[in-house]
Amino acid sequence: MDLKIKVLSAGVLFFLGQIMFAQKIQRDTATSTKNIEEVVVTGYQKKKQATVSQAISVVSGDQLKQNAPTTSIGNAVQGKAAGVFVQSYTGQPGSTATILVRGVGGVGGSSEPAYIVNGMYMTARQFSAINPADVESISILKDAAATSIYGARGSNGVVVVTTKSGANMKTVFFVESKYGYSEKLKDNNFSMMNANELLNFQNKLGFLGFQQRSKQEIDRLALYNHNWQNTLLRNSAVQSFLLTAQGGSNKNTFYYSLGYDSDTGILKDVKGIDRYTGTFNFSNQLTKKLKVGVNLGFQFQETNNFLDRFNSQNPFAAMYMYAPFEPVYNSDGSYNQTMSAGSNVVEQIRTYTMNEKRFRLPATVYGEYKIFDDLKFKTTFNGLYDWYYAKNKISKGSTLDLVLYGKPTGSLSTNSFYTFNYTFNNSLNYHKNIGEHTIDVLAFTEFNRNFVETLNASAIGFKSPNLDVPDNTLPSDRSRYTGKKTISSLMSYAGILNYDYAKKYIVSGSIRRDGSSKFGENNKYGTFWSVSGAWNIAQEEFFKTDLFNDLKLRVSYGTTGNDANIIEYVNVSNVSYGIYGTYPTLYPFRDTNNNNIQGNTNVKWETNKITGLGVDFSLMRRRLRGAVEVYQNKRKDFIQLLPFSDDEGGYSAYTNAGNITQKGLEVQVSADIIKTKDLSWALRANSSWQKSRLDKLADGERERYLGYTNLAVGEAPYTFYNVRFAGVNPETGAAQYYTKSGEITTTYNPADAVLLKGKTPFPKAFGGFGTSFKYKGFDLDADFVFKLGGYTYNNMWQMAVDPDFAVRGWNVAKEAANFWQAPGDNGVFQRINNGGGGIKDSDQFIEKNDYLRFRTLTLGYTFDKSFLGEGAPVNKMRVYIQGQNLVTWTKFHGEPEVSLGSADAPMLFVPGAYNLYTYPMTKTVLMGIQLDF
Repeated sequence: MDLKIKVLSAGVLFFLGQIMFAQKIQRDTATSTKNIEEVVVTGYQKKKQATVSQAISVVSGDQLKQNAPTTSIGNAVQGKAAGVFVQSYTGQPGSTATILVRGVGGVGGSSEPAYIVNGMYMTARQFSAINPADVESISILKDAAATSIYGARGSNGVVVVTTKSGANMKTVFFVESKYGYSEKLKDNNFSMMNANELLNFQNKLGFLGFQQRSKQEIDRLALYNHNWQNTLLRNSAVQSFLLTAQGGSNKNTFYYSLGYDSDTGILKDVKGIDRYTGTFNFSNQLTKKLKVGVNLGFQFQETNNFLDRFNSQNPFAAMYMYAPFEPVYNSDGSYNQTMSAGSNVVEQIRTYTMNEKRFRLPATVYGEYKIFDDLKFKTTFNGLYDWYYAKNKISKGSTLDLVLYGKPTGSLSTNSFYTFNYTFNNSLNYHKNIGEHTIDVLAFTEFNRNFVETLNASAIGFKSPNLDVPDNTLPSDRSRYTGKKTISSLMSYAGILNYDYAKKYIVSGSIRRDGSSKFGENNKYGTFWSVSGAWNIAQEEFFKTDLFNDLKLRVSYGTTGNDANIIEYVNVSNVSYGIYGTYPTLYPFRDTNNNNIQGNTNVKWETNKITGLGVDFSLMRRRLRGAVEVYQNKRKDFIQLLPFSDDEGGYSAYTNAGNITQKGLEVQVSADIIKTKDLSWALRANSSWQKSRLDKLADGERERYLGYTNLAVGEAPYTFYNVRFAGVNPETGAAQYYTKSGEITTTYNPADAVLLKGKTPFPKAFGGFGTSFKYKGFDLDADFVFKLGGYTYNNMWQMAVDPDFAVRGWNVAKEAANFWQAPGDNGVFQRINNGGGGIKDSDQFIEKNDYLRFRTLTLGYTFDKSFLGEGAPVNKMRVYIQGQNLVTWTKFHGEPEVSLGSADAPMLFVPGAYNLYTYPMTKTVLMGIQLDF
């Protein structure tokens, strides 16, 4: 690409589409023409786009800002990269995102990718706390050619984050401030009854044994009518501040940032999140041969939690379950404790407080020495200190206190841990240009160690009702103090070879050998490798054309490993022990019944063999750009926690449980429709299609039931398993079901459950599309996301339309009144029989979770010096308004995106398999101002 530019500095860095561009230019003011070199960060290396032979998607920092109304950087990636499926874990401020790179990876365990931030390994929760404003780019590595160099961590893809750094320029200050609000998204396709509707509906159910009320009593109770969602929820207040400074010289550069983000959350009396972040990056050219650098950061956040359980202690369940005629307070001002669905959740929120604090300190120190012009040595030390503290207090005399202890006592529990994760890397890099031949060789050793220690304490009996410290409790045999410690290590040796001729023919290869402390002595080491090639066809003389500017064919094959699906010490032959990290809210995807885990010295590496083929292209002077990729992953010996039979003691063990094949197609395009000095309009879109098949289960098994879903050989992983609903008999109103053999019966039998082929929680297709428009000072960005072909067991809808719950005194949806009442009724719910136990579990409530969501909209205007005046201290000022989750189109009853059913429920490793009641998604609207000095 040629571009005429008036040079004002020694370097330019910017983004176009999903590729980062860097240009080296001379310090003068002459108008000149320079070739822009496209640069992609691949993790251990940076490559020119023309020489990339791997499958990599790049999301720029500016693209992340389009999804800025979020405190989770993972959620901001949604819809931005082909092959990368992102959905919210919950709507709670600061919640992590569920990210799957090219399909479900960990069958029976974690499917999350590896997160690498400036060379530092992080967990999903640590990654989510990064301030998106500090991010320069995110490279998502998808095929083995890109991920095998990460060995044991590369099996589920790798997310490489590069934060902003200094530059050779005059110091530039940037200030941003934004304010706004969030509110719960409206329930899709249903609404709950008000007091009058519910009271009359309950009377209508007298045939189920409900004690009917008189009209006078109905009129009296209807006066208490209120919407429990309005009672328990609020519009949250969202605010954010950011200050950065960037600059340097040709020898020393720096980047500083300080940030504050706050979201009160939509649940009254519960704090959402307060987060403080800071980044301090320095680089120094000490001599012509020696360069050193330091990247420091800190993150501190505080939040309150709530009971995320499948009962009325959960406020997000209570707001559906509680009858709208049940008041919060009695006439004397005391809490009303006669709720039909349970105790008063407002009182419980206020008397059972759950506070969490977290502090992280990441640090990177590196030195680079040029041995001679073509050979460099680099040493890097990355360390991450992570501290967590939680305090849960049950107030003396509260309802929960009386239920648990039988008398007013009060109780306090504290949970804390700290972890120190460090990586020490030493590398040699040889880079040589010989005519049109380029050779680049990187060899390194890397040692990683992760240390974790936890402390847990609890006690009952408050001396004073107002103090929440352990010294305020009485000695008791119900007090406890426990702690755990784990250490895991990974030692690696690796090498990368890159060769290209005239940027036409590119060959790359990598090899890595990992030794992991998580595996037994006989299986401790694994070797992973890859090879890839690319052909820049557009560079050939025979292909010279005015239509194509770029046309590159890529092919790759390689292997990756996985030790993420196994926890520490399961390679030791212990029969029963405790492992840190089993608290499901903090550590999803971990076993919650670990006291019965038996060690397995024979567990071995899970490996993944990946084949990929891709085409990159650009046309019409690069106005139209895109990529098409196909791939196949063959995962062998995936690790899963399997239970033994009761005859074997009822224990479980991590074991190599089977094989799986994954295939997919990815398409990504972008186009500059209009591109002039004052007016530009661009479009972008990406879509992915994925298919998985379980090839084998261990020990000759054909099926394995997981709860809601099954693993079955020959079928997609996590296929739903349930009784099939055959509709409602219009003459009798009876619910009809299919037997295993396919016959219709009115007798419900759980043993008639079968595999529902083709129905899994994961979409068959997903993606996003958007547009950017600029006219002079005005700018507009809009993005949409979608998913198609997945299913969710909709517990919330089932409970909302079951009249049996109305008989218990709970609220139900207005649609519950549409049940069979007379012969000939069609399109209705089944007749409810007295003593029948309500609507039964079946595929009647396994619904498609397809949706199209208007994800973000940003509209801004920039005032430059021509408006502000040459004497103004501000170089540029931009004001804008942003919205997130503005409109959702779906046929699903409720929220189709949230992937967590309930934090207190099992099977958390199947995101989106079912819903119960957890923190809902929100719509956010913000107004902001940006200043450049």
